[in-house]
Amino acid sequence: MSINAVLAGDYEGCQISFNEIKLPLLETCRIQKEIEAKGYRTVRSDNFKPLNKDFVESYQLIDSIDDVQKDVFSAMFRGGVGQMVFGNVGGVAGAATAKNRNDGYKIVDVHFRDGKRSLIRLDLKAWEQFLSETYCSPDYIPKPIVRPKLTKPFQVARSILAVAIVIGCVWLIVRCTTVI
Repeated sequence: MSINAVLAGDYEGCQISFNEIKLPLLETCRIQKEIEAKGYRTVRSDNFKPLNKDFVESYQLIDSIDDVQKDVFSAMFRGGVGQMVFGNVGGVAGAATAKNRNDGYKIVDVHFRDGKRSLIRLDLKAWEQFLSETYCSPDYIPKPIVRPKLTKPFQVARSILAVAIVIGCVWLIVRCTTVI
């Protein structure tokens, strides 16, 4: 079971990093086509779903394991070095100063404002970031996403640029493959 990922629901299998669900390419293309069909320009935010108060309507903690243990390799290494330098007392002190390994995680049921729902698993560091970005007062009104509309001259210029790039690539291929 992967940590910082969507376990079940609408975005199942997607990874979570920097408090955002990374959407797969097909989902990204579908969203961009829907937006451009309405006459709007797509932006970078179309390939991820943020986990913040503008997109998350509510969440519920399902399971929690706060497991903080000593790292075994660190304890052995520090205990060995302490044993060699200071004897038995140094070995015990070295093992006691081993680094902590954080194996805790949280499983959260997330309800998005667009009606979608996902079950996500977060490590403790990602959980703290999730809490800080989704906390809001009950009277909070989410900010709408403002996208600039595509103007007709911009659409024509974008089409001309695409054709020019294709012609340039074909010319370059033909030029490089012909023998002089």
